[in-house]
Amino acid sequence: MTKTKPAGSNTLLRLLPGLLVTAAAVAGLFYFIDMDQLGPALRIADFTWFPLVLLIFLGTLTTRTFAWRTILQERASFKDCFLVLNQAYLLNNVLPFRLGELGRAVLISDRARMGFWEALSTVVVERVFDLGLAAAMLLFTLPLVVGADWARTAAYISLGLVVIGFALLFWMASNPKQVPALIERLTGRWPTLREWLVDKAGAFTQGLSALRDGKRFLRVLFWMVLTWLTNVGWYFVLMRAFFPMAEWLWGFFTVAVSSLGVALPSSPGYIGVFEGVLVGALSLFNADPAVALAFAVVGHVTYFVVTGIIGIIGFWQQGESLGGIYRKLLNRQA
Repeated sequence: MTKTKPAGSNTLLRLLPGLLVTAAAVAGLFYFIDMDQLGPALRIADFTWFPLVLLIFLGTLTTRTFAWRTILQERASFKDCFLVLNQAYLLNNVLPFRLGELGRAVLISDRARMGFWEALSTVVVERVFDLGLAAAMLLFTLPLVVGADWARTAAYISLGLVVIGFALLFWMASNPKQVPALIERLTGRWPTLREWLVDKAGAFTQGLSALRDGKRFLRVLFWMVLTWLTNVGWYFVLMRAFFPMAEWLWGFFTVAVSSLGVALPSSPGYIGVFEGVLVGALSLFNADPAVALAFAVVGHVTYFVVTGIIGIIGFWQQGESLGGIYRKLLNRQA
């Protein structure tokens, strides 16, 4: 009789890589930065900038909502998309395994009257846009920051991988009937996997239909570019509160690096990793590490509080609890 591992031990093993990365990031911050200087660094900030920071941050959430709703082909109201987006951020902040993206698909599927896999494909499309814009931003800023040939090569490789990802999604969107046939050829040795993938492929490719419509694609691109510009905007305005000499290049570079950096495994909410990435990015501009950490902490808290409040409002309106949605997500992930 075979013994099965307890569910708790499996969960711990899956959490371990992220916890180790977070622990390493936090240890690095404590090693390289004098934490006694964090308080003075916070006190020197000019917080008269903060209302503008909040306004631009809300603008970022608004433009991203417009982009996602366009991918959803307006099958859900702006209000529902806005609340679900922030509910997903709240889930990522408090739950392990980056369950927020799955949560977004689960939560919007009921409100948009679509299946889970179709809803999940719209999230994938949005994330591909994110990766493409992050790679493009890194492509143009990294050589200016470090002045090395390898930097441009690395950025081109990243952008090339994203272009390949876009091409694959576009092919799937344009050839929905050929996707199951391709899956059958690739998974011929694993019939159970083949049946499962073929069963989900139809719903997934249906959610990619926004990529087949040129006008809709351009509308999504417009809103996503505006999202990234407003994202740079609130980073830069907050940065000027700590670094009056900061230039726009600082904002573009830190947004690109932080967006790619938080893709690393970490604890819920990217705690430690987000701060470490920003401190490392700002060190290339010879920024004071303690002041850079203060900037990162304030930015992270702003993100937590704003998205958390809106996310809680969304759950309250829906009559759902975090525990209930967590159980649904674990079942869906399995």
